[in-house]
Amino acid sequence: GSSKWTMTPSILPKLWQMLNLAQLLRDSRERSKQLSEEVKELSQRLAEAQGDNKLLRMTIARQRLGDEEVGARHFQAYEREDLVQQLETAREQNEELEHSVKSLTDELQDVRAERNVFQEKAQRLNHEVNHILGGHECRILDVDALCMENRYLHERFKQLQEEVTMLKTNVMKYKSALESRKNSKTYGKANSSALTGVLSAKQVQELLLSEDHGCSLPVTSQSISDLKSLATALLETIHEKNLVIQHQRQTNKILGNRVGELEKKLKTLEVSGLWSLPGLCHTLFIFFVLRIENQRYSGPPGSQLNAPAVYIHKCCLKVA
Repeated sequence: GSSKWTMTPSILPKLWQMLNLAQLLRDSRERSKQLSEEVKELSQRLAEAQGDNKLLRMTIARQRLGDEEVGARHFQAYEREDLVQQLETAREQNEELEHSVKSLTDELQDVRAERNVFQEKAQRLNHEVNHILGGHECRILDVDALCMENRYLHERFKQLQEEVTMLKTNVMKYKSALESRKNSKTYGKANSSALTGVLSAKQVQELLLSEDHGCSLPVTSQSISDLKSLATALLETIHEKNLVIQHQRQTNKILGNRVGELEKKLKTLEVSGLWSLPGLCHTLFIFFVLRIENQRYSGPPGSQLNAPAVYIHKCCLKVA
């Protein structure tokens, strides 16, 4: 048995040769496998390159639509007709847009020329008005500012006329109440005369809480007449208060419009570079202007006519 596995010197070279051949076979198989994978990858890249090449040719063909050979080679007849129609439509739209741009440019030039003419005309009018009014040459008056001031004064004058009418009505009412009081004293009717005319809040409270005119007063013609007079006086007082509130609202509206006009004027001056006011200074400037105008056209300080000035003052503080 031991002689069976004995190796002679002639067998060893053959074994080494067989081992080398087996190793070469394995290496060749692995190399073949790697080469096959590389071939697959290269085939895939070749297919992608061919697709990109085809797409590039189609793009070039679309750009060279006028070439009959390329168009016939890459496009069907109906596709070529659609592309030609789209191209013609795009050319027509482009021509229309160019015409519109040209017309708008001409119109813009006309508007600019007209604007320059009106600016020169406004400057000449300002100089003429300044010369007529005898103003200083270095400080030219503004026609728009004069028109705005005239409109504001007209509204204030109209409101003052309404207030004068209301005051005349109150004077006539007080006069008639005084005459009725005198007549009632003459004829000895002092009880009913106390309830005629306009009553203050304190007088109404005293009349309602008094024993003679409380809830326990008897149902007589005199008491009914007194209650009617009291109701009439209260209604007249409420009507007067409503008129005062209405006039205050009108004053607030006028002053609000005045604020808007002044802000618009200041913005115009800021755009033209003739005036520059930051936020708080701008608000205080408007407030002082309104305060001066309110003192010029309204009643004395503390009166009901100066309520809009307080209202504008609060608004300015909120904005600031």
